[in-house]
Amino acid sequence: MVLVLLLIAAASPPSSSTVYIMRHCARSTYLPDLYGGQRPAYLANYSDGGDLPDWGVAPTLCTARGRRIIQGQGRSLRGEILGRMGPAPGRLKVTYDAGSTRDNTTAEDLLAGLGLPSIARVGDAAVFDPPWCPQLTAAAKERAVRARLKAVPPPARYEGRLAALQALLGRGVAPPLQSIPDVVAGGAVGWLGGSFVASSWIEAMLLQFGAGLPMAYGRVAPPQLYEMLELHVYYRAIADRGLSIERRGESNLLAHVLRDLASGAGGASPQGGGASLYVGHDTNLDGLSALLGLGWPAAPPYPANTTVPGGMLRLTATAAGGATAVCASFLYTRFEDASGGMAEVDALFPTGKPCISLVQLTQLAAAVVDKRCVRLPAPSAS
Repeated sequence: MVLVLLLIAAASPPSSSTVYIMRHCARSTYLPDLYGGQRPAYLANYSDGGDLPDWGVAPTLCTARGRRIIQGQGRSLRGEILGRMGPAPGRLKVTYDAGSTRDNTTAEDLLAGLGLPSIARVGDAAVFDPPWCPQLTAAAKERAVRARLKAVPPPARYEGRLAALQALLGRGVAPPLQSIPDVVAGGAVGWLGGSFVASSWIEAMLLQFGAGLPMAYGRVAPPQLYEMLELHVYYRAIADRGLSIERRGESNLLAHVLRDLASGAGGASPQGGGASLYVGHDTNLDGLSALLGLGWPAAPPYPANTTVPGGMLRLTATAAGGATAVCASFLYTRFEDASGGMAEVDALFPTGKPCISLVQLTQLAAAVVDKRCVRLPAPSAS
């Protein structure tokens, strides 16, 4: 029923509407760094470099430089977003994952950079992780991960690149990454072992880069990080992008996104459209991309499908000639400086093109959304 209503809305959408789905700031790592049963549980155990440098903030929060970068992203996008908010006074609906302090901070900082600090932002954890949605069983998660292992080939020279990463890190008290067996699991982490630790170390380097800290004790330079990120993207493609995993995790968010595209910022501005912003996590970007078959073949200097902190998937619906097209882009910044300047590349649908019709998009979503996970708010009275 939910998708039927969305198809009806898609038949008469506003002239233009835009939805941004954003990953939060460059944050500090978890404590301990590794979870889901991986032992040892601290990244420092896999290196001879000692404890990681202090982040300057508590675990999982936006770092000071990470916040400046997000504010810079807001300044970089000010003209674009103001232009997409519709006729004055315009409409920008902002929703963040209330289960994560860093998402609220990111929304606040982006709005400050946009020069729109008074725009209301709504924390709603259930949009991003609906508690009423049935949890996957451990067996179902294991099947999803095994299916991805069969479907997605590893990057070239995978084992050798794990060994090269270990050589940069130096030998710690834990066994070398390339010798730690990978194990399919049904818990919080679906694929434990050397690949998980390597992915976590590479993610930590990316976060250190964003925070302005030396990467891997100063042993890794940006070009090396960009090359290693392919291993991180591969790990996430296996552990997190299984269809049943993403149907459970992202069906509700996808339904909200489609509703906003079809009705203009959640129905609040039906004549002139508007813009919506959802601030969440790399899991949300990965999940929506997986459900819709979206990908960005490159985002220089990052490898394909990297979900860099502060990165955004932008979907824009534009009506013309009796039809409505939806075009997708991935927007991102670099961490060599803290300016927050944004670049963009096309995100491609399964057709190999960045644009499809809104009806096609809704039909594509209808084939994968788990309706048990979807609850949409009542339409606005306006």
